[in-house]
Amino acid sequence: MDRRAFLQHASVPLGAAALDRWLPAGADAASPAPTPGPAVQATRRSSVVVVGGGAFGAWTALHLREQGHSVTLVDAYGPGNSRATSGDETRQLRIGYGDRELYARFAQRAMAAWRQREAEFGVPLLVQTGRLELAPDWTPGMRATAAMLPTLGATVEAMGHDDLRRRYPQLNPEGIGVGLLEPDACVVRAKQAIVTVAKTFVRKGGTLSVARVQPGRATGRRLDELVAGDGSRLSADAYVFACGPWLPRVFPELLGKRIAVPGRDVYYFGLPAGDDRLAHPNFPNFSESAYYGFPSVDGRGVKVCPTTGPASFDPDTDERIVSPHQVRRARAYLAMRFPSIKDQPITETRVCQLENTPDEHFIIDRHPDWDNVLIAGGGSGHAFKHGPVMGEYVARRALGEATDPAFDAMVRLAK
Repeated sequence: MDRRAFLQHASVPLGAAALDRWLPAGADAASPAPTPGPAVQATRRSSVVVVGGGAFGAWTALHLREQGHSVTLVDAYGPGNSRATSGDETRQLRIGYGDRELYARFAQRAMAAWRQREAEFGVPLLVQTGRLELAPDWTPGMRATAAMLPTLGATVEAMGHDDLRRRYPQLNPEGIGVGLLEPDACVVRAKQAIVTVAKTFVRKGGTLSVARVQPGRATGRRLDELVAGDGSRLSADAYVFACGPWLPRVFPELLGKRIAVPGRDVYYFGLPAGDDRLAHPNFPNFSESAYYGFPSVDGRGVKVCPTTGPASFDPDTDERIVSPHQVRRARAYLAMRFPSIKDQPITETRVCQLENTPDEHFIIDRHPDWDNVLIAGGGSGHAFKHGPVMGEYVARRALGEATDPAFDAMVRLAK
């Protein structure tokens, strides 16, 4: 069955207008005028299917389409859906990575790319909040970040206990001896970003399909086709599997022990009436050993996320209901660290999942059995920020083009 027949039988092809139902109401009205972005290039056309419409998949599909290739982006639930690891309203964009310089450099490139794409899309995606890392004393990671960021031309500021008390009186610094502020860090409007990337992909001639697919027949070292749930088939020259927490299910023998899928709760706590001390721009993103979070952005409330949760989570069938135990723990944390909101109600909740690798490195590599299949995943909670540059990188890898050998080695699929 050819591509057109697959789209007719296995899925619902989505045009840009259909994607509007995923874009938050009023987003376009508040958007700046878009600026011209990369045009679709005239090049030798390859057909590529990208499986997974999240942070890696959507950006990869867009880059491939802008290079002139025939691209189908397939997602089981649609871009920005609530099951996706790229879901929720916000994600963090920071450069600091301890001693992992390659990731820091990619994150710095990503920050510039996000700005360029935001101007192109004409949709407000970034909120510069800054990021404040808190600890009882200097950790090796904090020291490495403080040393590395100036070498990249990025700003970083260290503060002691008394400095924190003066600078942020809304924060109780009990037990905190050092704070490391990265003032250029941002909040990214995550769901809005993914939907906008998908809309741009469709506008530039890509095909978006809602379907669940699995690898089908193979000939020698090449995968010949994908098979949808109803038996329909889709063939292409190359395939990219960027389906996040579903990767261990698609390739259980290969990735079942390499990628874990733990669950995490997310809470939004309302602010007291008339009190904006914990709202942007009056307070930055924050993190310490057991929790991280964001100030109130777009009136949603303070986002608070515990760093622990279920060791295993099923992204298809598990309920997205937060744990009462974790709610109690989060409230105890707020009572200690942010007492002004300790009695405020939870205004929104999310339950999401990560896709963690043991070393927290991405996995971007060829399938060991198929030369025309690339796996891109292992986001480990820090993939979203890299989307624009990782999409370009994955697109080049999928087409067999030259990339950074040091980064290639770091994200290879360990044998």
